[in-house]
Amino acid sequence: MTRETTIARALLVLVFAPAGGLFGKAVADAAQGREWWPWLVAALIWLVVSGLVAMAVSNRFDEHR
Repeated sequence: MTRETTIARALLVLVFAPAGGLFGKAVADAAQGREWWPWLVAALIWLVVSGLVAMAVSNRFDEHR
């Protein structure tokens, strides 16, 4: 496995794992009749921000080839 592949896999986990947890929290709160939308908004913000950071890091490693 190349260094770029290792970094790409780590970035994939860092982007999607926390978002999945936040979505899960939204579903759990909705099932209990509590406010669920703040968790959904937090998950969407996390996906956008961390996705942009992951893209920037990935592009940075592509430039050094």
